[in-house]
Amino acid sequence: MFKFEIVELENGIPVIMEVTKNVKSATIGIYAITGSKYENYEEKGISHLLEHMLFKGTSRRNAKEISEDIDNVGGKINAYTSKEVTAYYVSIVNTYLNLAIDVLADIYTNSTFPEEELEKEKKVVIEEIRMYEDIPEEKIHEINSRFVLNKSNLGLPIAGSEESVTNISRELLKKYWEDRYTKDNTVISVVGNFNKEEVIKQLNENIGKLNRTKVDREYNKEVIINTGIEEMKRESNQVHLCVNTKGISYLDKNRYILSLLSNILGGSMSSRLFQKVREDKGLAYSVYTYSSMYKEGGFFTAYAGSTKDKYNEAIEIIKNEFKDIYENGITKKELEKSKNQYISDLTLGLETTRSRMARMALAYIRYGEIRKIEAILEDIKNITLEDIHDFAKTYFKEDNYSVVALGDI
Repeated sequence: MFKFEIVELENGIPVIMEVTKNVKSATIGIYAITGSKYENYEEKGISHLLEHMLFKGTSRRNAKEISEDIDNVGGKINAYTSKEVTAYYVSIVNTYLNLAIDVLADIYTNSTFPEEELEKEKKVVIEEIRMYEDIPEEKIHEINSRFVLNKSNLGLPIAGSEESVTNISRELLKKYWEDRYTKDNTVISVVGNFNKEEVIKQLNENIGKLNRTKVDREYNKEVIINTGIEEMKRESNQVHLCVNTKGISYLDKNRYILSLLSNILGGSMSSRLFQKVREDKGLAYSVYTYSSMYKEGGFFTAYAGSTKDKYNEAIEIIKNEFKDIYENGITKKELEKSKNQYISDLTLGLETTRSRMARMALAYIRYGEIRKIEAILEDIKNITLEDIHDFAKTYFKEDNYSVVALGDI
């Protein structure tokens, strides 16, 4: 496995570096430790809007030049906003890494937020919100999160609402940027074929000059998992449904156990739910499971896209599988298969410089350290049938279940 090193810039920003000499590429990511959960009521959607606006001009480049500088050398520049972080990254041929650093540092520290661009970008974001409103198989997950996490900032949509985005002013946007894009709220990750000394020297010359310190946000940190039923009628050919139970924080030592359970229940075509809901009964085309883990807590979800006539039967099958896990645990064969799937997914997921960059950045942000892959694999191998069942007896209780459905109910 490759070795990484963590070096602090002159202003204290940590830079995680992993040199891989066997590739001809590199990926750099700059992470602001801020997202939708940190937003005040009048700021809903501001993290996501700010992400868009960082591509709309700096004191050195206009919007076209930002994209063209990377496109002209065949690189890929992109960004995303989550509930907890906002990330900006470039994947590029390693000989142009200095250009990638220059562009990313420029937008991160020198953006000017032109008023005319802000008004245009608000319309773009509003269209994005409307687009997801028209895609029920996407919308259901937002509705589900809002219902399950109903008393937490984590339950609110990352993009905000049409009203909240419309009301965000340039002054509010700039203040949020100044409060959250700071030297003590930033992490940089670089993976690929590069010279470490040259990268640190260049970073010190631009983002290493950032001297702002973060302004902490007051937000509702309590995570109370809502139970019960939420049904939303909408004209649709399908009924989209989520069946949930209580989950855990990504800080919980049992996070690998939950990952294995997710594999067993709905992580592949041979999983329990795929076989019983789709293959045996023909109740849904798409069925899978996922875990939503945040610092403060989380929840576990089984999703299925069914029909008006069949969705109740699909719900019962999912609940019965949850109950069976709770009462009986899993088989030795299922455990071994799930471990193999997890190890394969983890290994194959680290085949690109971008995936390795993101893994290291998020691990450092969440845990303050980056565990070696070998240590994670050892933890996976040591999980027993009893570990799985003990976990299920706590989190897969029927009292924790909730159902959210969207469609022609």
